[in-house]
Amino acid sequence: MARKVKGSKQYRMKVVPHRPFSGTLSIVGTALLVLTTSAAAYYAGQYHLRSSLNHKTREYAEAEKQLDKLRGENEALRLRATTAEQSLTIGEQAGEKVRAELVAKDNHIAELKQEISFYRGLMAPADGSDGVSIGRFSISQTTDVRRFQFKLLVQQSAARHNVVTGNATFTVVGSQDGQPKRYPLSALSAQVDSESIPLRFKYFQNIEGELQLPQGFEPEGVELSLKSGGRKGFNIEQRYGWLVQKS
Repeated sequence: MARKVKGSKQYRMKVVPHRPFSGTLSIVGTALLVLTTSAAAYYAGQYHLRSSLNHKTREYAEAEKQLDKLRGENEALRLRATTAEQSLTIGEQAGEKVRAELVAKDNHIAELKQEISFYRGLMAPADGSDGVSIGRFSISQTTDVRRFQFKLLVQQSAARHNVVTGNATFTVVGSQDGQPKRYPLSALSAQVDSESIPLRFKYFQNIEGELQLPQGFEPEGVELSLKSGGRKGFNIEQRYGWLVQKS
């Protein structure tokens, strides 16, 4: 029979099974869970990056395709513009050539008309002028905008055989600084030293040279006067507008 000892406290004892690997397994499980989660997150991130990269790659390829298309369209437009410009240039050149040919033909026709008039004047005397007439008169532009070439032909009918003598006056009329002004040919041409140009011919006489217009002078026309030296000779007055031919 057991005897209780006074004054001592009694404790209740419990038997616990001994498990030496439970802590280690817990740590390993936690580590595996973390690794699994990290791997899942990594692969999910890689998948997302790969999907995003594939999308951007497709967008880039599509942009490159559109850029190539635009480049092709731009090149086609450039070629069309170049072709149109060349066609326009060729058209302008052709137009200039046609205009030049028309001017040349007009000048040739004018020359033929003057020659016909000249020969008619030689064959048919003009009434009241003793058979003397102005066969041709022209003013042509030179490379200098103020310098011009003049040509005057005085003729007599071929039916007459006498020598014509007299003089011609050539006056350019216009305005100088807004005021009427007249210049004799001798004041404009170094080739003429007198206001009266001597005439002496049997059939015709050519008078030609160059004249220089003063600055500020605007020509309007030319007045020609032909007078014979004899009492019963000719007296011809003629005025021409300032019509300049292209040389």
